Amino acid sequence: MQVGFSKLTIADLAAVDTLMKRHSQTLGFLPAEALRDHLDRGGVLGAKVDDNLAGYLLYWSNSQRFRITQLCVSEDFRGRGIARQLLERLKDSANTQTAIDLNCRRDFPANDMWPKLGFVAIGEKPGRSMAGHLLTHWHLALHSDHQPELELFKAQTSDEALDVIIDAQVFYHFFEPDSGETATSKALLADFLIDSLNLCITDELLNEIDRNDDPEQRGLNRARTEKFLQVQPKLDMVEYCANRLKQVLPSNNPSRESDIRHLAKAAASDVNIFVTRDQGLLKKAPAIAHLVNLQVLSPTELIVQMHQLTEAQSYSPDRVAGLRLGWHRFKQEDFRSFPHDSFLNEGEQQRRFREVLGRFLASPDRYTCELLKDGDDVAIVRTIRNDSPGTISLPLARVANSTNRTLFGRFLIADTLAKAVELNQDVVEVSASSVSPFLMPELLEMGFTSRADGLVRFCFSSSLSRSEALERIAELSPESRTEYEAMCDLELETHCSPLSLALEQNHFLIPIRPAYALHLFDRQRSANDLFGADITVLLRWSNVYYRANTFHRMLRPPARLLWYVSDQKQVIAVSRLDQVTIDTPKELWRRFKRFGVLEWNNLYEMCNRNMSTKLMALQFSHTFLFRERIPLSRIRAVYEGHGRGVNLQGPSKMSPEIFQELFQLGYPHH
Repeated sequence: MQVGFSKLTIADLAAVDTLMKRHSQTLGFLPAEALRDHLDRGGVLGAKVDDNLAGYLLYWSNSQRFRITQLCVSEDFRGRGIARQLLERLKDSANTQTAIDLNCRRDFPANDMWPKLGFVAIGEKPGRSMAGHLLTHWHLALHSDHQPELELFKAQTSDEALDVIIDAQVFYHFFEPDSGETATSKALLADFLIDSLNLCITDELLNEIDRNDDPEQRGLNRARTEKFLQVQPKLDMVEYCANRLKQVLPSNNPSRESDIRHLAKAAASDVNIFVTRDQGLLKKAPAIAHLVNLQVLSPTELIVQMHQLTEAQSYSPDRVAGLRLGWHRFKQEDFRSFPHDSFLNEGEQQRRFREVLGRFLASPDRYTCELLKDGDDVAIVRTIRNDSPGTISLPLARVANSTNRTLFGRFLIADTLAKAVELNQDVVEVSASSVSPFLMPELLEMGFTSRADGLVRFCFSSSLSRSEALERIAELSPESRTEYEAMCDLELETHCSPLSLALEQNHFLIPIRPAYALHLFDRQRSANDLFGADITVLLRWSNVYYRANTFHRMLRPPARLLWYVSDQKQVIAVSRLDQVTIDTPKELWRRFKRFGVLEWNNLYEMCNRNMSTKLMALQFSHTFLFRERIPLSRIRAVYEGHGRGVNLQGPSKMSPEIFQELFQLGYPHH
């Protein structure tokens, strides 16, 4: 079909009048004299097929703008792009004109066509009919200069602040009530971002607003757009970007078509970041970036990216075992690869978990979200609240479903307790609703107690009397005091470890080789070692240390252990001795092969290959590194102060007074 386009003349009056009257129900009535006047001054563009009128565009113009009065295409020729081509001919005829405007009834089918042709709904008013049908005011800018009649501002790029374009959903969330769904969008309005982020819009947002059926809400939202900077795209680039985006994005409904126009206008502007919560667009982000050089980010991704740039030091990894295992703060690049499904509780929807995790990530000033990575795999996700003085609060603690889930679960708990001790924090709180359910019995076994809003554990790294410990518990968590008052001294000390209550129990100094300490508890050396410790040993809360069957009459639980590492010549950690087992190598290996650092061949050599020789296994737990390692010179000074000499040839018993003094050196008051 060959379509010809030209300005119509008086000779076409009858054909135009006939087509107009056939569609007068939606076009309205135009007197013959008015139509003649349009034709006389050249204000009608026509499309003809074999001399038959297929469509026409009737318009007025002045030096500043065009105003379309009617655009009509015959039913026989619709769907062939004639309306778009008529509009293009009008745009090509512009000299000084900078815009095209028109009014269209909202209830007419043609009202849905204008945004597809690039128009923006900038307002509305009642029509002149008795019914007062609402007319939408559609506007199309013909170049990128500022249009004062829009009463919007052009975004100015700044060296001090980052310009980003928000989509309609994020815009709406700013003005909706607080909820889990709106929280991540509203995080963009946080005080700490005010000087570093400019929130911008494109005029396509006005079309999104126009699709709302509530006229009052449309008016309110149009007024709200005036608070935001509006970018002005390079108009000759918009259609090019839209066509490229259609290669990867669906355009099968008005909402999706608007998404493409929104992205195209963003890509054709000087701003290169588009913020959305639309998962469909976020999944296509790499393809969009490749096609039109536009970053598509969620609000949370943007906030993490900005925080990562400004607080780079806090994103340095915290190694646990060499290069393989370590804590990593959740970075922007982790979003696309994070295995959400692996961390879902039974019956939990991924969308709900994403929402919870996103809420914490969107507030990096209040929460630190960490990943424990085992190589390339994420084993743990942990969120720590930053604004709880004296307390480490975990509002989110999840362990991935894997074969090592129990091992990593116990390590999550133990590492959090260790962090509390390292930072001299007295309390660890865990939100019961946001942990992996299998962790609940593990938490209780490792000294946590239940309360109304979750679980709590005290980590007193000091030497206290029973009354002092209970008084501190009452001060920190009044509802917990009764439960702790019912505990015997040993239970109280265990539930608040590494607390020392100066009990009448055994205390031992245990010399240990550095290689064994590396795998059993020396996190600092394991972190700095290229290969690190065996994680199946290092991550355990309870462990086993094998020795020759000497001092067996002396080494009896309950007891506290201080670990002296021979090459460092320092006491570096304290533990609780739970049990001493003496038996043949074969029987010990059968019982404890999952614990300790030694293999069967090591036990075989330890007993001089005599299978009847008995060995000793020390089972210990509640191991905490000292904040200050105690050098040999200080150890000797403490012993000499009590009229004793120190023996480092094997396990040695010490008095409660010596233990207390060394303990306080390891955990000095701040």
